[in-house]
Amino acid sequence: MIQDLDKTLEKLIYERGKLNRNEIDISFEQPTSEWSARLNRPTLNCWCFDLRENAKLRSMDMTASYQGNQARFTLAPLRFDLMYLITAWARRIEDEHQLLWRALGTLVQIPKLNPDECEGGLRDQLYEIPLFVGRITDRMPSMTDLWSVLDNQMRLGFTLVVTLALDTSRGFEAPLVLEKQIAVGQAEHPETQVITAPDVVLRQEVDQKSK
Repeated sequence: MIQDLDKTLEKLIYERGKLNRNEIDISFEQPTSEWSARLNRPTLNCWCFDLRENAKLRSMDMTASYQGNQARFTLAPLRFDLMYLITAWARRIEDEHQLLWRALGTLVQIPKLNPDECEGGLRDQLYEIPLFVGRITDRMPSMTDLWSVLDNQMRLGFTLVVTLALDTSRGFEAPLVLEKQIAVGQAEHPETQVITAPDVVLRQEVDQKSK
């Protein structure tokens, strides 16, 4: 579900923000010093760094479903807040500020996600999906502490909080799909299985059920 939210945010920022995919990247990786050193063009980073239940939206209402002479009672879905830190990265500070302001202006105009514009399982959410842009909450982290953990220089940015529902009564029908990376290249000491000069890197989605 989180990956569907990432894809939805990426699509909305590109389309509504009128950003050129060939000139600007959008990344959801942790903005560490190692990550920023690899950048070669302006990038908007949307890092999801916090996930916790929204206790204010918790409901103890129960829904009953009947089958024959048996009844099954289920609690309402839990609601979880995902907090993103959104920052811009470019060689010129003017470009960073323009990119960040464009992202801010785009997201602040979206009070909630439209299911028709969402990706994947996000379309099946049982509740509205609100977006809270740049709001100060009682659980705001210390930005100084956050950047010290990332081992990177502090950047101007804003937070985005998105609330999703998790239906605890629903099982998982599809197997988990992860990514496997295969590197082919040269190694100074083959017995260590460490490739020092990769020639080709292949990425493949792995169906965990077939393993």
